[in-house]
Amino acid sequence: MRIHKKICHSVCSLLAMMALVALPQSSIAAEVVTEAPVKMITEMLYPTVMVDTGKGVGSGTVIFSAARAHESWKDEKIWSLVLTNHHVVRDAISISEDFDPKKGKSIQSETRRPVHVRIWDYNDYSTAVGTTGRVGRILAWDKNRDLALLRLDDKERVLKNIATFWPEDVGGPYLFQQTWAVGSGMGNPPYPTEGLLSGIAGKDQQGRPLYLSSAPIIFGNSGGSLWAHSAKRDKYEMIGVPSMVGAYGWGVAITHIAWSRPISEIRAFLRENEYGFVVGDEDTAKKDPKDDDKKDDDD
Repeated sequence: MRIHKKICHSVCSLLAMMALVALPQSSIAAEVVTEAPVKMITEMLYPTVMVDTGKGVGSGTVIFSAARAHESWKDEKIWSLVLTNHHVVRDAISISEDFDPKKGKSIQSETRRPVHVRIWDYNDYSTAVGTTGRVGRILAWDKNRDLALLRLDDKERVLKNIATFWPEDVGGPYLFQQTWAVGSGMGNPPYPTEGLLSGIAGKDQQGRPLYLSSAPIIFGNSGGSLWAHSAKRDKYEMIGVPSMVGAYGWGVAITHIAWSRPISEIRAFLRENEYGFVVGDEDTAKKDPKDDDKKDDDD
């Protein structure tokens, strides 16, 4: 009987010691609790960048950062793409017309200057502590849609935080959905504003579609991002690019009348310029530059 009690006492003591040893280890492994809305910050704020042409600043959103799928692009390494407004980068685009004596007519030529893209760094999730600069090259632009696509010169580093687009053919987004606009308003580090999706049938002066949101925007927000949350997919998804605000009188901005280029226009722009792989289309083979030269000669 005494032997049984001693064995029981020893076993219990050993188990108690094991529990004491295990407790700090489990505490260390436990997830850190924070009040920060980490999902919102990482999915909406972190993909947002500042675009600087040297004559003015706007916003942009990282929409792709990876190697392209088609093997013909292997030597190009990483493609990091930033979506913005055309009017944000228009000062970096110049078109001139000169007479070509060989062709006997005037020929238009385009020059695209590089722009500076600032990727923000943060402490404690949301305190902006500075930027990492990248050179961006204009790949494509559409004045009527007010959209432009940049590629960063850095072909070795994959950017971690990439925007997710609202999927195609799933319905929505819908009126009364909560929206967030993120951008570098007035040249500040990217920040969010909140509102509702107020209109999905707006039109610009050329008749192109626009979304209306009550999430306020101001100068510098152009080229940034408009977001909505999908309860089904549990994700904050990009639904537009803020492009302009309502105004009255002598150009007084009404910041909560905020117009954005909708996701349908973004997809059309990317596909028309052969960047449909960004929205899930099959990647295309790399073209031979000689083909473009031959086409120019024929023209």
